[in-house]
Amino acid sequence: MAMIAENKNNMLILKPKEYEKNHLALVKNSKDIDLTILNKFESHTLLQQNTAALMDRVDSKFVLPIKLFTPLMTAISEDYSILSAYGRKIFSYQTTYFDNKERQFYLDHHNGKLNRYKVRYRRYVESDMGYMEIKFKNNKKRTIKQRIPMSCISPDQASVNQFVEKTLGYFINLETVLFVNYQRITLISKSNLERITIDLNLSFHNASNHKKSIQDKTFIIEVKQERKPYQSSCREFIKNKGIKSTNFSKYCMGTILTNDTAAESGALKINRFKSVINSLEKLNQLH
Repeated sequence: MAMIAENKNNMLILKPKEYEKNHLALVKNSKDIDLTILNKFESHTLLQQNTAALMDRVDSKFVLPIKLFTPLMTAISEDYSILSAYGRKIFSYQTTYFDNKERQFYLDHHNGKLNRYKVRYRRYVESDMGYMEIKFKNNKKRTIKQRIPMSCISPDQASVNQFVEKTLGYFINLETVLFVNYQRITLISKSNLERITIDLNLSFHNASNHKKSIQDKTFIIEVKQERKPYQSSCREFIKNKGIKSTNFSKYCMGTILTNDTAAESGALKINRFKSVINSLEKLNQLH
């Protein structure tokens, strides 16, 4: 993977130009994705999208076969607008996840803990902007996100720990554990406070540079709504295809896929995610 480099903090990063060349090409070249369908959507700006930021929300996630991408986008094109910025409608994301040595955040999710956290640094490649973020999933199944801007390719460990301690009120010694890269399309509803993200071409690598990718056979939809999930044209399409929401977490899936030896031996707990793993395997999308 020639686009991987190493910085002074011994953290793996992706060079923007090479990332753009290698990853976006995979989306454009997929025979199952008709990108011209994006032109049927009305556009909205980043400023307009901020009105639907939904930092306190209810999330529903779905894994769909890639053959449904064009039918879905055709079915909902009248009901949503699409983010358009920097002359494009598909955007590249680079996310770095942090956890402690015991993988507390991973295990909290796996064990179904009702109040749990994820800590990450998300970089928006086209704008070269980044945010340190803490996602909190509470016992009412609401997702609450706190973040601060941070202008760098990857934050140093001291900055990460300082942000987490200030936000949570206690110290956790975190380390870099996973890198996730993907393309995203973002839609907002014209009639409800609802945001849809569509993620394509996911790839994962851990700090040991063990890599896995989810490319040609699937895409991930996250429906973000203000309150308890309600029907919308996107959810209706998914429901009519017999697809149910899933316990898909980029951090947890990436941890499993890039530590497959530990997962197979039982050293890494995976029981809670077996149904998702089986779905991915059935789609023949692990390369």
